[in-house]
Amino acid sequence: MKPSISPRALFALLCLLAIGCGDRRAAPPIPDGDTAELLQAGEDALRQGYFEEALILADSAAARMPAAVEPLFLRGMIFTQTMRWDEAEASYQEVLKRDPEYLGAWNNLGNIALRQARVNDALTSYRNEIALHPAPRPWISVGRAYRELGMTDSATYAFDQALKLDSTALDAYLAYAQIREEEGEFDEGLRYARKAYARAPRNPDVQYVLGMLLTKTGNDAEAVEHLAAVTQVWPWHTESHYSLAQALQRLGRDEESARVLAEAEKLWQRQADVSFFQKAVTNDPDNAYNYAALGTALRLAGRFEDAVDAYKIALSLEGENLEFQNNLASLYFLQQDTLAAIRTYRAILQKDASMLSAWINLGVLHAVSGRPDLARQAWQQVLARDPQNEQAAAYIQRLDNEPARRP
Repeated sequence: MKPSISPRALFALLCLLAIGCGDRRAAPPIPDGDTAELLQAGEDALRQGYFEEALILADSAAARMPAAVEPLFLRGMIFTQTMRWDEAEASYQEVLKRDPEYLGAWNNLGNIALRQARVNDALTSYRNEIALHPAPRPWISVGRAYRELGMTDSATYAFDQALKLDSTALDAYLAYAQIREEEGEFDEGLRYARKAYARAPRNPDVQYVLGMLLTKTGNDAEAVEHLAAVTQVWPWHTESHYSLAQALQRLGRDEESARVLAEAEKLWQRQADVSFFQKAVTNDPDNAYNYAALGTALRLAGRFEDAVDAYKIALSLEGENLEFQNNLASLYFLQQDTLAAIRTYRAILQKDASMLSAWINLGVLHAVSGRPDLARQAWQQVLARDPQNEQAAAYIQRLDNEPARRP
């Protein structure tokens, strides 16, 4: 006769066999097809910087499947990019409440903490991510956090772990190079910088670190090549201009050095303005005008892509502000994104057809796009509202004279 097992003992045995029977939650539902489409559209909108649209799509996905985790994770990413740290953190915490092992949630919480200089909190989050999902990214994040604390040995260990998991991890090689530079081990740093360069020769971060280490190892001629490339991709980057000027001077190319140094001095003041408004945004992240001011400072510094992002964040907070939209359209034009600029001006004029500057700029965009009839119509809209407008009249006169200039 087989021994009988009490219900309590049977339950205990099943708990052991089933990997524990604590407070086990049901797995969150997987998004269905329609919800997945909303989430993909939200990610696409976020990638393009349409933060308000991305948030609407995330909310729509959540409304379709309230128990799903993915809409919350998307909200966390949106709030992070718009620097709404408390809301981002709350979103990721809710993700983990529903699914304690959700990939990337702890890592993103760590990033938020690090941005707020809560380095120990960041390390705790990154370690949690590594315990659940060992990967190069959280190990690199741990290394960066230890660098913030000045704990070089611990940072080096973290980057070693990242490279063990992925021998091609670019950020690990780059961070290694920077650590060795900070420690005064320039030759060793250069070795790692060259490894990073072999994997991403057109990456400006890589070229800058490589260029700096080349200057510190006496390779000014080679450094000039890389630093000059950085100044072309990042015309706003003060440090690369200064380093390039010094390398050129050491090579006896004094005239070129003086020209680059003069540009660096201009950039220094512009960067000071950017830093001022970045601090204003950090102190008051819900103020749309702080982002707009930052966008203007970034535009003056030549950082058009970053300026676009700043204005998009401003519009996510105050979507009906036509002045913000007008400035955003101008930035698209500076980036030579004519279609986006035209689309934005049209959106402005649908809301306020009396905005003359938008009509004038829309006409200019049509003209440079080879559509003189549409350009004329836009400028005529200006004259219909302001018959004495000299700018619109001059543009139309130029159109009238254009055929006579052709051979």
